[in-house]
Amino acid sequence: MIELEQERAATTSSQGTGIYQKTGTYLHDAAGVHARVLVKVLDRYTVDKEAVAARLPPNRVLQPSCFYPDAQPTKVVQMNLDDDLSDNLRRQLRLQAKISATFSDASVGTYFPLSTMFENSVLFVPSAKRFYDLNQDIVHKYFPDVKTTVVNAFVVPKGKRPYGTHSASGIALQIPSLVKKGLGFPKLYKSFHTALTPSPLNRQPFVIFEEAEVEAPNLQFVYQKMLGLDLTPEEKESVDKALYLFAEGKLSEIDLPTVRDFLMAKYWEKKYAIEPSPGYYCDSRIGDALMFDNYRAHADSTLPLGTEDRVTIDFRCFSEVKYPPGMSSGLDFIVDPKERAHQIKRKKAAVEFLLMTLGYEGIDEFLRMVFGTPYGINPFELMTDLQFGVYNKTKYHLLDRNLDAHYERVERLYERIERDGEYALPERAKAHLQSLST
Repeated sequence: MIELEQERAATTSSQGTGIYQKTGTYLHDAAGVHARVLVKVLDRYTVDKEAVAARLPPNRVLQPSCFYPDAQPTKVVQMNLDDDLSDNLRRQLRLQAKISATFSDASVGTYFPLSTMFENSVLFVPSAKRFYDLNQDIVHKYFPDVKTTVVNAFVVPKGKRPYGTHSASGIALQIPSLVKKGLGFPKLYKSFHTALTPSPLNRQPFVIFEEAEVEAPNLQFVYQKMLGLDLTPEEKESVDKALYLFAEGKLSEIDLPTVRDFLMAKYWEKKYAIEPSPGYYCDSRIGDALMFDNYRAHADSTLPLGTEDRVTIDFRCFSEVKYPPGMSSGLDFIVDPKERAHQIKRKKAAVEFLLMTLGYEGIDEFLRMVFGTPYGINPFELMTDLQFGVYNKTKYHLLDRNLDAHYERVERLYERIERDGEYALPERAKAHLQSLST
């Protein structure tokens, strides 16, 4: 059961406390619904059935592995958040959502290179930096092992559903030898999921499946487990195709996280149909944060549609990640230097597009503004990248830089959107998006 932080409860009893309670939904149902949404991504790919069969058992031996974190119960923690900061965050998040809406249909899922959320939030939410600065003492108090913190901020609009059930993973967690040695991924991975709007049950509250096993398996482990569960022929065909595309490196960078989440959702759907695991939510007030283990299954898109927006700012916090000798990030797991150079170029192009949506001519203009020079800075060093296992912050970590000039520019754009009532993607950004798509 989730723990209500006693210090918080003692100081806020006159206002009442957030009470953790069941949603009435279950992990296998929530995951099944999400899997049926994500499976659509497989329609983008055509595969040869013989090639798929040759890559999977019994023709190929799998290499399953699973990391089991030292998970702690979820806590409710009160963050430093005054009315002015709360108002600014809500306003900015709704305005960035107008920008995202002009291109977010590029992906089935929400975590993809062009997302305005997750580590990219720092570019779009000026008040996120103040929230980050105000709350680092709280993060360190409740998570002393934290080494890197990034901001994730987002809106679940009224009448819309949040992204469905998922959990954290990473490139190193797919490699059994690294899992065994504990290298390339954070052994401790916490989130401080902070409410910027009240979150009763009719407002699409954040859901945690607190009683489910906390695990971080590779997809071969997930696939192998599913073979012993109740898969229909149609389901078997879809998980075969998904693992094949993933294992053979045939997925685009945009679709790779979605396919991973599909296999995980399908796994939970089958595993927890046998022993149902209930969902829990906290009737949170503004400023309440759920501090939870990100390797734990969370989020539920099956609740009734909300009658009001749910606005959230979230810290994603990692313990220090150790890498094999001579390596400093998951990028170094890419042996081919040409492929590694391609991924750095891809990251730069993605960040450049996001900056173009804010009116920049390109990434060099932004880097010159923040660092004084656009040269010699690897774009992966600006922020973390969960897909490629870039966790440890560098001296270029944007949340530790002075971003005032950038945020003044973002504010001018937001004021224009408010005045005009709309946002149009700049032509330069449109052309760049088209080049990324092709």
